[in-house]
Amino acid sequence: MESFKSDTYIVNGNITVFFGTHAKQFKKDILHSSLLGQLIADQSPNTWLSSYITTLGKFYWTINKTNPHNFPNETTSLLNIVSTALPDAIQKERLQQLSDALSSIAQLAADTPAGETLLNRVQKQNAPVDGEAPTFTVSTLFTLVCENKKILSLQIKLETTRAVGLAVFEQPISDKIILGDIESVLWTTYLSEDNYAKIRDQVINKLGSKPHTCLFPIEA
Repeated sequence: MESFKSDTYIVNGNITVFFGTHAKQFKKDILHSSLLGQLIADQSPNTWLSSYITTLGKFYWTINKTNPHNFPNETTSLLNIVSTALPDAIQKERLQQLSDALSSIAQLAADTPAGETLLNRVQKQNAPVDGEAPTFTVSTLFTLVCENKKILSLQIKLETTRAVGLAVFEQPISDKIILGDIESVLWTTYLSEDNYAKIRDQVINKLGSKPHTCLFPIEA
Protein backbone atom coordinates (compact mmCIF):
# COMPACT_ATOMS: atom_id res chain seq x y z
CA MET A 1 0.00 0.00 0.00
CA GLU A 2 1.33 3.42 -0.93
CA SER A 3 0.78 6.42 1.33
CA PHE A 4 3.30 9.15 1.96
CA LYS A 5 1.78 10.94 4.95
CA SER A 6 3.48 8.74 7.52
CA ASP A 7 7.01 9.22 8.87
CA THR A 8 7.67 5.48 9.36
CA TYR A 9 7.63 2.79 6.67
CA ILE A 10 8.36 -0.89 6.33
CA VAL A 11 10.28 -1.22 3.09
CA ASN A 12 10.59 -4.83 1.95
CA GLY A 13 10.78 -5.85 5.61
CA ASN A 14 13.27 -3.17 6.66
CA ILE A 15 12.56 0.12 8.45
CA THR A 16 12.72 3.69 7.16
CA VAL A 17 12.03 6.70 9.39
CA PHE A 18 11.82 10.33 8.28
CA PHE A 19 12.77 12.95 10.88
CA GLY A 20 11.24 16.37 10.35
CA THR A 21 9.15 17.52 7.40
CA HIS A 22 9.96 16.41 3.85
CA ALA A 23 8.31 16.96 0.47
CA LYS A 24 6.10 14.13 -0.74
CA GLN A 25 8.19 13.68 -3.90
CA PHE A 26 11.42 13.36 -1.89
CA LYS A 27 9.88 10.72 0.36
CA LYS A 28 8.60 8.81 -2.67
CA ASP A 29 12.03 8.93 -4.28
CA ILE A 30 13.75 7.62 -1.14
CA LEU A 31 11.22 4.86 -0.62
CA HIS A 32 10.98 3.73 -4.24
CA SER A 33 14.72 3.72 -4.94
CA SER A 34 15.58 1.94 -1.69
CA LEU A 35 12.81 -0.61 -2.31
CA LEU A 36 14.11 -1.43 -5.77
CA GLY A 37 17.65 -1.60 -4.41
CA GLN A 38 16.57 -4.11 -1.79
CA LEU A 39 14.61 -6.22 -4.26
CA ILE A 40 17.67 -6.41 -6.51
CA ALA A 41 19.90 -7.28 -3.54
CA ASP A 42 17.49 -10.09 -2.58
CA GLN A 43 18.68 -11.91 -5.69
CA SER A 44 22.16 -12.17 -4.09
CA PRO A 45 21.46 -13.17 -0.46
CA ASN A 46 25.07 -14.06 0.33
CA THR A 47 26.26 -10.58 -0.66
CA TRP A 48 23.04 -8.71 0.12
CA LEU A 49 24.50 -5.61 1.74
CA SER A 50 27.22 -4.94 -0.83
CA SER A 51 24.72 -5.51 -3.65
CA TYR A 52 22.26 -3.10 -2.05
CA ILE A 53 24.85 -0.36 -1.55
CA THR A 54 26.17 -0.80 -5.10
CA THR A 55 22.66 -0.51 -6.53
CA LEU A 56 21.90 2.62 -4.51
CA GLY A 57 25.00 4.20 -6.05
CA LYS A 58 23.53 3.56 -9.48
CA PHE A 59 20.39 5.37 -8.31
CA TYR A 60 22.44 8.48 -7.43
CA TRP A 61 22.67 7.93 -3.71
CA THR A 62 26.02 9.53 -2.83
CA ILE A 63 27.49 7.00 -0.42
CA ASN A 64 30.26 7.54 2.10
CA LYS A 65 32.53 4.79 3.38
CA THR A 66 30.84 2.04 5.37
CA ASN A 67 31.81 1.69 9.01
CA PRO A 68 31.49 -1.84 10.44
CA HIS A 69 31.38 -2.20 14.22
CA ASN A 70 30.76 -5.12 16.57
CA PHE A 71 28.97 -4.77 19.89
CA PRO A 72 29.76 -7.22 22.71
CA ASN A 73 27.36 -9.98 23.65
CA GLU A 74 25.19 -8.39 26.33
CA THR A 75 21.52 -7.86 26.99
CA THR A 76 20.42 -4.95 24.84
CA SER A 77 17.68 -3.63 22.57
CA LEU A 78 17.65 -2.55 18.94
CA LEU A 79 16.88 1.00 20.07
CA ASN A 80 19.91 1.00 22.37
CA ILE A 81 22.15 -0.29 19.58
CA VAL A 82 20.95 2.47 17.25
CA SER A 83 21.44 5.19 19.86
CA THR A 84 24.92 3.87 20.67
CA ALA A 85 25.94 3.60 17.01
CA LEU A 86 24.62 7.10 16.24
CA PRO A 87 25.28 9.13 19.40
CA ASP A 88 25.60 12.46 17.58
CA ALA A 89 22.68 11.94 15.21
CA ILE A 90 20.06 10.40 17.46
CA GLN A 91 19.21 13.28 19.75
CA LYS A 92 16.46 13.17 22.35
CA GLU A 93 13.54 14.08 20.09
CA ARG A 94 14.68 11.76 17.31
CA LEU A 95 15.27 8.93 19.77
CA GLN A 96 11.74 9.34 21.11
CA GLN A 97 10.30 9.31 17.58
CA LEU A 98 12.26 6.18 16.77
CA SER A 99 11.18 4.57 20.04
CA ASP A 100 7.52 5.31 19.24
CA ALA A 101 7.97 3.90 15.73
CA LEU A 102 9.50 0.67 17.02
CA SER A 103 6.73 0.29 19.59
CA SER A 104 4.13 0.58 16.83
CA ILE A 105 6.01 -1.92 14.69
CA ALA A 106 6.24 -4.40 17.57
CA GLN A 107 2.44 -4.32 17.88
CA LEU A 108 1.87 -5.44 14.31
CA ALA A 109 0.09 -8.76 13.97
CA ALA A 110 2.38 -11.32 12.37
CA ASP A 111 -0.41 -12.47 10.04
CA THR A 112 -0.93 -9.03 8.46
CA PRO A 113 0.88 -8.22 5.19
CA ALA A 114 3.12 -5.67 6.96
CA GLY A 115 3.84 -7.96 9.91
CA GLU A 116 4.53 -10.98 7.73
CA THR A 117 6.88 -9.03 5.46
CA LEU A 118 8.73 -7.66 8.48
CA LEU A 119 9.02 -11.00 10.27
CA ASN A 120 10.27 -12.79 7.16
CA ARG A 121 13.06 -10.23 6.91
CA VAL A 122 14.07 -9.78 10.52
CA GLN A 123 14.25 -13.45 11.51
CA LYS A 124 15.49 -16.46 9.56
CA GLN A 125 15.99 -19.97 10.90
CA ASN A 126 19.36 -21.52 10.12
CA ALA A 127 19.77 -25.17 9.21
CA PRO A 128 20.81 -27.39 12.14
CA VAL A 129 24.47 -28.44 12.23
CA ASP A 130 25.50 -31.94 13.36
CA GLY A 131 22.12 -32.61 14.90
CA GLU A 132 22.22 -29.55 17.14
CA ALA A 133 19.20 -27.29 17.66
CA PRO A 134 18.71 -24.71 14.90
CA THR A 135 19.78 -21.13 15.45
CA PHE A 136 18.23 -17.93 14.13
CA THR A 137 19.73 -14.97 12.30
CA VAL A 138 18.16 -11.69 13.37
CA SER A 139 18.83 -8.84 10.95
CA THR A 140 17.31 -5.48 10.12
CA LEU A 141 18.27 -2.36 8.20
CA PHE A 142 17.39 1.09 9.52
CA THR A 143 17.26 3.97 7.04
CA LEU A 144 16.95 7.22 8.99
CA VAL A 145 16.35 10.38 6.95
CA CYS A 146 17.31 13.55 8.83
CA GLU A 147 15.79 17.03 8.52
CA ASN A 148 18.71 18.17 6.31
CA LYS A 149 18.14 15.16 3.99
CA LYS A 150 21.23 13.36 5.25
CA ILE A 151 20.49 9.64 5.29
CA LEU A 152 21.87 7.36 7.99
CA SER A 153 21.78 3.65 7.19
CA LEU A 154 22.49 1.07 9.86
CA GLN A 155 22.32 -2.69 9.47
CA ILE A 156 22.20 -4.74 12.66
CA LYS A 157 22.77 -8.49 12.61
CA LEU A 158 23.09 -11.14 15.31
CA GLU A 159 22.55 -14.84 15.87
CA THR A 160 20.26 -16.24 18.56
CA THR A 161 19.41 -19.65 19.97
CA ARG A 162 15.68 -19.10 19.64
CA ALA A 163 13.15 -17.11 17.67
CA VAL A 164 12.54 -13.54 18.80
CA GLY A 165 9.49 -12.48 16.78
CA LEU A 166 8.36 -8.90 16.31
CA ALA A 167 8.81 -8.24 20.02
CA VAL A 168 12.49 -7.73 19.23
CA PHE A 169 11.61 -4.20 18.12
CA GLU A 170 10.46 -3.24 21.61
CA GLN A 171 11.88 -5.67 24.14
CA PRO A 172 15.55 -6.24 25.09
CA ILE A 173 17.34 -9.29 23.73
CA SER A 174 18.82 -11.39 26.53
CA ASP A 175 22.53 -12.15 26.37
CA LYS A 176 21.59 -15.73 27.26
CA ILE A 177 20.22 -16.30 23.75
CA ILE A 178 22.75 -14.22 21.75
CA LEU A 179 25.54 -16.18 20.07
CA GLY A 180 28.73 -14.17 19.53
CA ASP A 181 28.99 -10.44 18.93
CA ILE A 182 26.29 -8.18 17.54
CA GLU A 183 27.39 -6.95 14.11
CA SER A 184 26.56 -3.54 12.67
CA VAL A 185 27.44 -1.58 9.54
CA LEU A 186 26.84 2.17 9.36
CA TRP A 187 27.06 4.50 6.39
CA THR A 188 25.77 7.93 5.44
CA THR A 189 24.31 9.03 2.12
CA TYR A 190 22.54 11.81 0.27
CA LEU A 191 20.19 11.41 -2.65
CA SER A 192 21.22 13.51 -5.65
CA GLU A 193 17.68 14.63 -6.41
CA ASP A 194 18.36 16.28 -9.77
CA ASN A 195 20.15 13.22 -11.11
CA TYR A 196 17.60 10.83 -9.68
CA ALA A 197 14.79 12.76 -11.37
CA LYS A 198 16.26 11.64 -14.71
CA ILE A 199 15.75 7.95 -13.86
CA ARG A 200 12.66 8.23 -11.65
CA ASP A 201 10.29 6.85 -14.27
CA GLN A 202 12.62 3.91 -14.93
CA VAL A 203 12.65 3.01 -11.24
CA ILE A 204 8.86 3.24 -11.02
CA ASN A 205 8.45 1.07 -14.13
CA LYS A 206 10.82 -1.58 -12.78
CA LEU A 207 8.97 -1.65 -9.47
CA GLY A 208 5.63 -2.30 -11.11
CA SER A 209 3.13 -3.23 -8.40
CA LYS A 210 5.78 -3.92 -5.74
CA PRO A 211 5.12 -0.68 -3.77
CA HIS A 212 1.61 -1.99 -3.09
CA THR A 213 2.88 -5.29 -1.64
CA CYS A 214 6.31 -4.40 -0.18
CA LEU A 215 5.88 -0.85 1.14
CA PHE A 216 3.79 -0.21 4.24
CA PRO A 217 3.26 3.07 6.14
CA ILE A 218 3.19 2.70 9.92
CA GLU A 219 1.31 5.13 12.12
CA ALA A 220 3.25 5.69 15.33
